[in-house]
Amino acid sequence: MKNLRIAVLAVVLSISLAGCSLLYPNMGKPTDSPAPTATETETPTPTVTPTETETPEPTKEPATVEILDAYVDTQAGVLQVVAQVTNFSEEGGTCTATFTSGGKSTSVSVGAESNAANTQCKTMEFALGNLAKGTGEVTVKYDSTLHAGESSGTSVVIP
Repeated sequence: MKNLRIAVLAVVLSISLAGCSLLYPNMGKPTDSPAPTATETETPTPTVTPTETETPEPTKEPATVEILDAYVDTQAGVLQVVAQVTNFSEEGGTCTATFTSGGKSTSVSVGAESNAANTQCKTMEFALGNLAKGTGEVTVKYDSTLHAGESSGTSVVIP
């Protein structure tokens, strides 16, 4: 009888395990690959690259430039140019005189200073030995952070 109980128990146990395999047909079979698992990945934050924008040149107020005198001093061997800006008075600008003759130009730059009623260019000098002989033309440009302008041409004869 003991053997009969063991046999019945073995049959009942076999049937119950066989039933589980019918309900879960893939139970115990190896899988082809492990199931993917979701993992958190850090997405890099895009960096903003600043683009350079052109800063427009500030608009300068017009300067009224006037040549007071352009004369040849043969004794000193120079062409002297005296000029001023007549419509304002300020410190720190630059005056540039240009002598043009025969398609060649020569320039000299000097500082400017405030006068009681206007802006005075310091005296500009050209060595006569560097200038072409004959008739030429002198112009003066003024430039500062706030103003800019150019004179009319003045005729000069270099002996």
